[in-house]
Amino acid sequence: MAQYQDKKTKKWKYRVYVIDIDGSKDQKEKTGFKTKQEAKQAEINLIIEYENRRKEYFEKRLENTLSFTNLWNEYHDFIKLKRKANSYRTVKNRIENHVYPFFKKFDNLEAITSKDYIEWQMKIEKKDYSHKYNTALHNAVVQILNYAIKNYGLSKNIASNIGNFKKKKLNNPHVDFWIYEEYENFIKDVDNENDQIIFEFLYYTGARLGECLALNWNDFQDDYINITKTISKEFVDGERNITSPKSESSIRKVKLNTRMKENLEKYKIKCQKIINFKNEWFIFGGPKPLSPTTIERKKNMYCKRSNTKKIRIHDFRHSHASLLISLGAPITVVQNRLGHSDPSITLKYYSHMFPSDEDKAIDKINQLLP
Repeated sequence: MAQYQDKKTKKWKYRVYVIDIDGSKDQKEKTGFKTKQEAKQAEINLIIEYENRRKEYFEKRLENTLSFTNLWNEYHDFIKLKRKANSYRTVKNRIENHVYPFFKKFDNLEAITSKDYIEWQMKIEKKDYSHKYNTALHNAVVQILNYAIKNYGLSKNIASNIGNFKKKKLNNPHVDFWIYEEYENFIKDVDNENDQIIFEFLYYTGARLGECLALNWNDFQDDYINITKTISKEFVDGERNITSPKSESSIRKVKLNTRMKENLEKYKIKCQKIINFKNEWFIFGGPKPLSPTTIERKKNMYCKRSNTKKIRIHDFRHSHASLLISLGAPITVVQNRLGHSDPSITLKYYSHMFPSDEDKAIDKINQLLP
C-alpha cells in the first residue's frame, strides 16, 4: 500500500495492486483526498472490497462445482484450448487413465487428505512405471489442483505438499538382448519378406520402433537412413500421430551395412510395383504404417517357431548395441547410432558389455615385454 501527495494540488492519492476473481493482478489508483489518512482508508476499503468479492465468488463455486469430476470436466476444456494438440492428448490420457479413476470419488476437493494422496501414489508405484512417468503423473495432479486454487479458491495443493514419487534406485538397469547367434537363429525362420525386412532393420540399426514406423522412402538415401521423426502411441482422427523424436539427439543419420542396404533396395523395387506407389509411403507398411501390436505378435510367433528366447521389440535395440560392442566399436559410435544425448546414458545401460580398459592396457604391456 502506498499514498502520495501531489506537490501542486496538495491532494493525496493511493496506488495499490488488487487481485481480481480470475486471479489477475490489477493496479488501482485514485486521487483527490484531502489528507493522507483519507487516502489510506480508501485504499484499505478497496482491498477489502476485492477480497470480499473473491471470497463470495469462490464460496459460490465451491458450493456448486468443486467435485473432482466437475473440476476435470472444466480443466479438460481449458487444456484443450491452451495446449498444442499432442500435449493436450498426453495430459488427457494420463489423467483419464491414472488420476481420474482414483479421485473421481471426491465430491469436494477440500476433503482430499495426505493419506489419500499417498494411497494413490502407492497404487501407481505397484504398476512399476518408470520414475519419469510417475513424475509426469504427479505433475498432472499438481497442475489440475493449482487450477482449482486459482479459479475456485481451493485452500491447498495436497499433491505439492506431499511431493513427488520417491526415485527408484536403478544402479544396474536390466537389459535383455540377443547375441548374434541368437538373432541368426531367429531370422532364419522368418519366411515372410515384409516381416524379415522390419526385424533386420531393427537389429542392424538399433532404431526405436516408433522411429522405424515413421520412416518413408525419402528417408532412405545412399548408405544412410535419416531418422527425424517418430510415431506416437496416440491416434489423431483415426491415424497414428507422427511427431518429433524423443530428443534432439535422436535426430540422426544411421549408416547401413551393405546387406541391409541391398535388402532395402530390393524391397523398394518390390514396393514400386504397387499401383500409385509414392516415395512418401512408409517403408514399413506402405500408405499406412505397420501396427506395433502386429510386429509384436509376429515376433513372438517367430521366436516360438525358431525356439529362440523371447525378448521385447525394444530389446532389438539393446541387441544392436551388444553387437557393436562385441565388434569393438567405441562408445561414441554406439551413442550416436542409438541417438543418446550423452555417453553416460550409453554407459548406464551397456557398461557391463564393454571389455575392461585395464585388461586391454595390461595386454598391451604384455605384448611389449619379451
